[in-house]
Amino acid sequence: MTEYTIPVTATRTWNEAEFTAGGVDTVEVNPATLESHKHKGLYLCGEILNVDGDVGGYNLSWAWASGFVAGNLGA
Repeated sequence: MTEYTIPVTATRTWNEAEFTAGGVDTVEVNPATLESHKHKGLYLCGEILNVDGDVGGYNLSWAWASGFVAGNLGA
């Protein structure tokens, strides 16, 4: 993961940012552990996964909860 570069083609202001969309399809991870089916030992969380909630704290809640699960199981 340290050698993969994604070029930034444009940016917008932070005032316009809500959350990111897209990411790894959830069928590619174990829903109980968030471990990748393709790469054992790789745990995914937050906006790297294709999980999009409504604006209002739902995306932050998902990021914190999934980070807790993935971090504890991946440690």
